[in-house]
Amino acid sequence: MKENRRHRLTAAVFAAIFMLLAAGCGGSSSQTQTEGAAAEEAVAMDAGSGGTIYENASGALEEREGAEAEGDAAKDGEAASETARKLIKTVDLTVETDEFDALLTNVEERTKELGGYIERSDVYNGSQASGYRSRSASLKVRVPSDRLDEFVEEVAERTNVTNRSEYVEDVTLQYVDLESHKKALYAEQESLLSMLEQAESIEDILAINAQLTDVRYQIESMESQLRTYDNQIDYSTVYLNVDEIEQYAPAEQTGAGDRIRTGFVKNLRRVGNGISNFFIELIIAIPLLVTAAVALGICIGIVFLAIRAGEKSAAARKSRAEKKRATDREKEQQGNGKTNG
Repeated sequence: MKENRRHRLTAAVFAAIFMLLAAGCGGSSSQTQTEGAAAEEAVAMDAGSGGTIYENASGALEEREGAEAEGDAAKDGEAASETARKLIKTVDLTVETDEFDALLTNVEERTKELGGYIERSDVYNGSQASGYRSRSASLKVRVPSDRLDEFVEEVAERTNVTNRSEYVEDVTLQYVDLESHKKALYAEQESLLSMLEQAESIEDILAINAQLTDVRYQIESMESQLRTYDNQIDYSTVYLNVDEIEQYAPAEQTGAGDRIRTGFVKNLRRVGNGISNFFIELIIAIPLLVTAAVALGICIGIVFLAIRAGEKSAAARKSRAEKKRATDREKEQQGNGKTNG
């Protein structure tokens, strides 16, 4: 049954093609009548089949579109599988060293030799005012992804690694999607340019230019994102945190004696450093101590002079009061003598 329907559909398509060719070429009336009869016969055959030919044609079209969609999906899958994986690698390293300056110099030199660069460098040299002089550094190092392991291993050999973390982000799908979208935008840009050449009115030209501006902006944005991805993929990131120490602490203790000896030596060193820091800070503070002593002496002198002045003033007032009382007594005695006489 299906084969009969296919034959009928084929006959109808051929009849329609013959009619179009005859009309375009201006064929004879006899040929037109013959082809018209053939077309009518095909239509009659279709009508006899209950009009299912159109349904079959529609179903065939849907099947073909579905097959094409599956083929496109398969092609996309093959393209994604053939595309190299786009991986962004990041490493966090926390290390300690007793050769702080030498390590930073070596990291800078090796980074350049490997073809990378230092994106950020923060170095803390300690604070003498607080007595804490241990130094530290925080570096953001970018090295080629194929030399990442080599760089990390070299740093680990020269230091004591206290923490190490690695992260890998797969951005293959995002990268392929951006590239596909960019190609579509370039095709749209070519179409708009072709339309611009054929445009005649000012309104059309302005509208097409506005669309061109938007498309070009999207293209630039996607190219910028792709360049960012390329940089992150080609150059892995190493966050390197360095702490300066005086001596490496052993990873494993062999016994209680080693632990006691290590702790005793460490505490002796701390006591010695504390005494040394005290005298250093004392010597540094001598100018401040002298200034404070002079200021204190001046204040004491002012207070002493003020007290002396107060005492003298009180003595003078007391003397004047005694003289007044003596004078009053003499006057009183003289008055009494006159009265008795």
